[in-house]
Amino acid sequence: MNKAVLQGLSAGIIFTTTIFAGFYYGTGLIEGTTPTAEEAKELLVKQGFVVSLPMEETKKTVQPKDADKVLMENEASKKDQSIVSYTIKVKTNMNTTEIADRLSKEKIIDDAAGFDAYMNEHDFSKKVQIGEFVVTNNMTYRQLANTLTH
Repeated sequence: MNKAVLQGLSAGIIFTTTIFAGFYYGTGLIEGTTPTAEEAKELLVKQGFVVSLPMEETKKTVQPKDADKVLMENEASKKDQSIVSYTIKVKTNMNTTEIADRLSKEKIIDDAAGFDAYMNEHDFSKKVQIGEFVVTNNMTYRQLANTLTH
């Protein structure tokens, strides 16, 4: 290949790239592709995820659907109406058995072995994060697991 062929090829690549960029940015297709926070939250809730706000903001969570919602309502009817809130500090090398024992001791869960088994069966035990987490006694196992792993 000689110099003229390479220059012609380079000019063609630059021209083609310019045409594609013009259509991409000029047609407005790029606008509106990023969902808003509310749209993202709605999409996650529709797919069964639990969406919660950071601790600094309101301590509300978007209610889960289906089985978790029914389980949470059943647990709420069984327990008295007093809500126990606890800030658990997860440290390095802390396993789910220790976490479950502490939550049971603080009256957040009734069955430490059941919660530990749930964490292991659903692979949450491998994803537990280090830090401080606010949990309450009216949270389901899934909500507790999601809180401890985020």
